[in-house]
Amino acid sequence: MKVRILLFGAWISAVCSGQTMVTLEDCVRAGLESNPSLAVAEADARSAKEDASQALASFFPSVDASGSFRRQSMVPKLEFPEIVLPWSSGPPVSLFPEGGMFLGVRDQTDLRLTATQPLFTGFRLVHAKRAADAAASARAAEVHARRGECVQTVEAAYGGCLKARKLLDIAKSGREQVGAHLSDVERFYEQGLIKRDELLKARVKRTEAELAVLRAENAVQLADAFLQNAMGRPLPAGAVLSDVKPEPAVSADLETSIGLAEQARPELAGARFAVKAAEAGKGAAAGRWFPSVAAFGALGYGKPGLNFIGGEWMDYWLVGAGLEWNLWEWGKTRSRHRQASLLAGKMKDTERKIREAVVLDVTAAVLRLEEAGKRLALVTEMEAQASEGFRVAENLYKQGQSSHSEFFDAQSEWDRSRTLKAQAEIDVFMARSAWRKAVGKNNYH
Repeated sequence: MKVRILLFGAWISAVCSGQTMVTLEDCVRAGLESNPSLAVAEADARSAKEDASQALASFFPSVDASGSFRRQSMVPKLEFPEIVLPWSSGPPVSLFPEGGMFLGVRDQTDLRLTATQPLFTGFRLVHAKRAADAAASARAAEVHARRGECVQTVEAAYGGCLKARKLLDIAKSGREQVGAHLSDVERFYEQGLIKRDELLKARVKRTEAELAVLRAENAVQLADAFLQNAMGRPLPAGAVLSDVKPEPAVSADLETSIGLAEQARPELAGARFAVKAAEAGKGAAAGRWFPSVAAFGALGYGKPGLNFIGGEWMDYWLVGAGLEWNLWEWGKTRSRHRQASLLAGKMKDTERKIREAVVLDVTAAVLRLEEAGKRLALVTEMEAQASEGFRVAENLYKQGQSSHSEFFDAQSEWDRSRTLKAQAEIDVFMARSAWRKAVGKNNYH
């Protein structure tokens, strides 16, 4: 309830001051929309999916339409000599009107619709479909991996911005404390209660506080630049970053985390699909040792069609089957099969290498998360102690019961503890982000 009240108060103050509240979710979604690597991976995934659709379509009959017109410069003619009829006293006669028979026609027109259905291809179509499906799944896993990388990049930049802003607030608070203390010192000096060197030391401390604020402001500008680069767009004018929501404790033991990564890490899924695609490619290469059989049928309409003697327009049909078998090509098929086998072995080695890298990544993420949690608990206790120490030192100084240096030592220790706590809080957030990426958990879809 207290967190909600604080967030609501921050939102009200931002609205009243004309500022724009920006959340982590807003930045992540902006980064996912504008990330070029993710866009390329999504385009490759869609292309691979189309390849799988094309591989499936190869199982079904294909229908082609064709048309042609051909005009020959000449037509061969078979000539027969004229004969004299024995019972006639007239001139010789020819059995053919033109003295012979033309072997064909000069103009040929043909329109044809042909359907072809593969019957057996040595299982090449089956393996090609399996390879295309595996490649499409591998591309989809790559998209998931790119999304995880983009999310972590934006979360890291957002955490850097939050840390820079918290350190700026601490620096400004320290400057105000030093300024208030300097006012007390100047009043004591005017009253002759302290020496001039103590006044000069206080003024030096104020200058150091001003420099600390200046460095913190530059760090905020640099962190904003990193966040805008990760988002792919500028932050709105007067942007105020909302603090990250506290997350429930996660089960980050090493064995459980490795098990989660084995199931959800997209790099491992992509490697497994790559192995399947390579195995299917090896089967497709082996299929070239077998013959290919296909059935076909055609409907045609043309002149002269199939009747060259008649030479008239006609419709006709053709049906049949064909076999093609490459019997010898100087070992090319064997070489292709060996090449596909080498690729399959390479993909298996790559999968094993990626699995080892994932285990190492998960181990580092688990250790980092444990360390960040313990460090946050320690610095929280340290900050509480330093805050109380500063309060006591401030009261004692105002009462004249402590020295000038003791006050600044307590104030410096409190600023340092607050800085360490702010860094530890962001480190816990960053460690959780790295752990989620390591185990393949992406909270943004």
